[in-house]
Amino acid sequence: MGEPQQVSALPMPPMQYIKEYTDENIRKGLAPKPPPPIKDSYVMFGNQFQCDDLIIRPLESQGIERLHPLQFDHKKELRKLNMSILVNFLDLLEILIRSPGSIRREEKLEDLKLLFVHMHHLINEYRPHQARETLRVMMEVQKRQRLETAERFQKHLERVVEMIQNCLATLPDDLPFPDGVAGVKTEPLEVEECMDQSEGTQEATTVPRADKDASMCALIDKMT
Repeated sequence: MGEPQQVSALPMPPMQYIKEYTDENIRKGLAPKPPPPIKDSYVMFGNQFQCDDLIIRPLESQGIERLHPLQFDHKKELRKLNMSILVNFLDLLEILIRSPGSIRREEKLEDLKLLFVHMHHLINEYRPHQARETLRVMMEVQKRQRLETAERFQKHLERVVEMIQNCLATLPDDLPFPDGVAGVKTEPLEVEECMDQSEGTQEATTVPRADKDASMCALIDKMT
């Protein structure tokens, strides 16, 4: 009969897998395939688990006596467990002082162990709630960051639009085009109509003016 094999609590070193995933092996299709999904049971850290096990296993399924009812308030039970642990610890100190070799010492140790297991189990039952709250807080932080970024961008955009409008407002109406600028179309922007009441004739006078937007673009192009 062979010696029992020791199972390490640490995962296997990954170097033996990394060496198999070279570019050449991947190109030739020789790289190992990913492991198939586990269907029945698996072994982790030397313990066997079933795939259909609950995330938080009941105490009865672990062979542990339940000290609290099925319907209970977690906060009240945690307070009671904390108080029970303190009382049993004081009892253990008294036993160690008066009769260290008494059998009651082992009984108190088992009681403390059971109380700590229950407290750990009740804390673990809060893990799903903790995970949901963590995700909610992360999403709220991301939402706040996006809103702040959008608000800063909007403020910068408004400042840029205001600067451009101020620059356009300061341009004179008869601004000449720079030398070498072609393709800028000058169109009549203002038309004044004068009615000669005495003769009953109408005259239309067109006042040409350079397009401010085109002139501004031409100046910026020349500066850059």
